[in-house]
Amino acid sequence: MKNKSYSALALAVLLAMPAVEAAGLRQSIAESIDDNPVVKRALKSYQAVSEEVRAAEGGYYPTVDATLGYGYEWTKTGTNSDEELNRREVRLNVNQMIFDGGATTAEVERQEARMRSAMANLQDVSEDYVLEAGRAYLELLRREQLLNSANETLLNHVRIYEQIKRRSESGMGSLSAIQQAEGRLALAEVNALAAENNMRDAKANYERIYGMAPEDSLEPVDAMIAPLPESLDAAHQQTTESHPVMAVAQADIEAAISQREAAESRMYPRLDLEIERRWDDNLDGQPGPNEDLTAMLRLRYNLYNGGEDSARIRRSEHQLGEAQAIQRDALRQARQSLELSWNAYEILGRQMEFLSEHLSASEKTRDAYQKQFDIGQRTLLDLLDTENEVFSARNQLVEAQIDHQIAQMRVLNATGSLMSSLEIPLPQPVVEDEDPAMMPDDSSQEGMDGQMAEPGETAKS
Repeated sequence: MKNKSYSALALAVLLAMPAVEAAGLRQSIAESIDDNPVVKRALKSYQAVSEEVRAAEGGYYPTVDATLGYGYEWTKTGTNSDEELNRREVRLNVNQMIFDGGATTAEVERQEARMRSAMANLQDVSEDYVLEAGRAYLELLRREQLLNSANETLLNHVRIYEQIKRRSESGMGSLSAIQQAEGRLALAEVNALAAENNMRDAKANYERIYGMAPEDSLEPVDAMIAPLPESLDAAHQQTTESHPVMAVAQADIEAAISQREAAESRMYPRLDLEIERRWDDNLDGQPGPNEDLTAMLRLRYNLYNGGEDSARIRRSEHQLGEAQAIQRDALRQARQSLELSWNAYEILGRQMEFLSEHLSASEKTRDAYQKQFDIGQRTLLDLLDTENEVFSARNQLVEAQIDHQIAQMRVLNATGSLMSSLEIPLPQPVVEDEDPAMMPDDSSQEGMDGQMAEPGETAKS
């Protein structure tokens, strides 16, 4: 019969336990973070900006240029005679900047600030990925538990239905009781199918985030994923000092300051040492070789360019103000996110105690009703209602437990400490002959934390 076959299937789904080693939350995230496209993009952006620093430092070094030339030359001399020659040129130029008003220094500092911003952005993107991956992991655990709960409830409805059917066949039950049990059994089947659909959706989301299908069994997560700050005030302080978004905003302010200094450097003259060695032949109507060597100090100073330099300075001032406003807004958003996460963590923690009591009381009531039903003191409707009450109470407790764990991860993410709490290392670039000074590491974040100014302030005057 259909009900018996469905009972066997539901029992198999509920009791089947795959014999594989479960993958833990930290292990799953640590193994996938390096291959996440969003994290990789942030890492490549950091590496690109690191090269910009090296390019800016090139302004401190001399430039060496070689020029070769060969061609036709026609020259009219003072005696009204024409001279046609095959002209050849070989030149070597060496230029060394002596003074440029601080433009090169400002550009190097700007690119270094951009590099710090890119590194902080990499940390922020990685933190968000860990949160998203952790949420997907916990969501899959949630759907597994809800599916097991739905299957268990289905089995209980099948058991009750078969009990009612046997009583009816022996003449102790009514047709309406069987019909009522069939209706509740059908609803339990619908709930189990809905739970299975949600489980499949959770698996698809897990595969999208992790880049691989989940293992057959996931390791449960501890009720407390990691230690949290002692209070909301302590969490606020940690957010201000350590959150990567704040480091990004501070680095952007420092980049804007350096850009202003670069604009101001155009108000100063530029002094260069220029050395030129020439080996020419058939030059300016004079047949034969022509060689010379010059070593010059050349001072260049713009006297007027239509107010362009002044406009650049004013523009950089406005950009600095924009960066400071962005920092203040980033702090407000980070604090709001922290408070929302902290509120969810506290309220859900209190709710779980009552939901646990509710589930325990519902299970005791169901067991008592079952005994009373067996001796005819309770109706079928009472028994089915208590079964649904247990199903609802169990699901509410599972929902609260998973949401409480997600709220913990949100708090840690809002304080910028999720990765360190789970001991997940920051992705590192794999580049040969990389300058160690440009490699992101854990100490770089600490350095930025120590240099971070209060919102609205600047690191340099």
